[in-house]
Amino acid sequence: MMRRARTTVEVLVALLAAAAAASACGGGSGGGVADALADGEDTAADGLVGDTGGDDTAAPAAGAYVPPNDGAWETIDPAAAGFSASGLEALRAVVEENHSSSFMLLMDGRIVAEWYFMGASEATRTDVASVQKSITGTLVGLARDRGLLDLDDAVSDYLPEGWSNAAPADEAKITLRHLMTHSSGLSPQTLAKVAEPGAVFDYNTNAYQKLRLVLEAASGLDINALSRAWLFDAIGVGGSWVVRDGTLDPTGATIWGLQLSARDMARFGLFAQRRGAWGDAQITAAGWFDEAWTPSAAKGDYGLLWWLQGRGTLRGKAPLDLVSALGSRDQKIYVSPSLKAVVTRQGLAAGTESEAESNFDIVLLGAVAAAFAN
Repeated sequence: MMRRARTTVEVLVALLAAAAAASACGGGSGGGVADALADGEDTAADGLVGDTGGDDTAAPAAGAYVPPNDGAWETIDPAAAGFSASGLEALRAVVEENHSSSFMLLMDGRIVAEWYFMGASEATRTDVASVQKSITGTLVGLARDRGLLDLDDAVSDYLPEGWSNAAPADEAKITLRHLMTHSSGLSPQTLAKVAEPGAVFDYNTNAYQKLRLVLEAASGLDINALSRAWLFDAIGVGGSWVVRDGTLDPTGATIWGLQLSARDMARFGLFAQRRGAWGDAQITAAGWFDEAWTPSAAKGDYGLLWWLQGRGTLRGKAPLDLVSALGSRDQKIYVSPSLKAVVTRQGLAAGTESEAESNFDIVLLGAVAAAFAN
């Protein structure tokens, strides 16, 4: 008797479960993934693995469900979403044992799981570290939509000389796009020139932080006011930007953090999953997220302040369209438009401290996959 073809979600489950098993055993790519795929039929039709181009994700339907700003967020029965009780119990254990304070899993906008630990609650807002970068990138896109700037404008068009520690002539060559792709050519430690702009990917939070000043200069609004007016109020995010006390960059400028709740993160993840649409409203330009998720010239698995993990560290282990907003101490928003899935996590570092990507990515996503019909 012929077995039915597996769905994209089922293939993802097999891939991530195999990848997680290989990781746990210290193995690399190869037999585990191949064996997982061999268990089903017609998997190539799903376009999950081996895709190198094209966009096989349909645009979200107009009026697709979004949670109200006030009122209950709809849930979906985990069994109806394909998750088993025992699988979710095992997933919860992985989340809790790895020093998490919150975890959310959405399927098509509805809550499958929402858990809190270490005294946190739905109301708890914490600094999400470099997860903020993906939100800032979206605000830059919204500023462009309003005709306030262009990505290839020089940073020096908006900020006075001395915003970095490079010579004025070198500083003037650096564009907003360079800041958004971590290819400014500035040292992350000193903000002095170490390379030509656009030549090298060098993850640089100090340079990135100048985008807040650019947004404020271009709009005439402070970062909290423009975030609320352009984005947060529309999608129900209640977080706020705050100065990180005692933290200055190499030029003496203050460093800002973004405090969000788990639900704030999930709302932004859903907004991204829907490619800038919220209900019937298209808030960003329709093509913004496709542009933001296009590999940059400097790094093939990084876009405009988004990690393209399906094309990079998780290639062959997750959908090609898996993108992530990642911060230190394993703050996470994972988005897969093709699966209509959003996963968020807050807490302390699960293992070795990292600014963005970490070994916990495959552990967490593997546990999510294993919970499906386990």
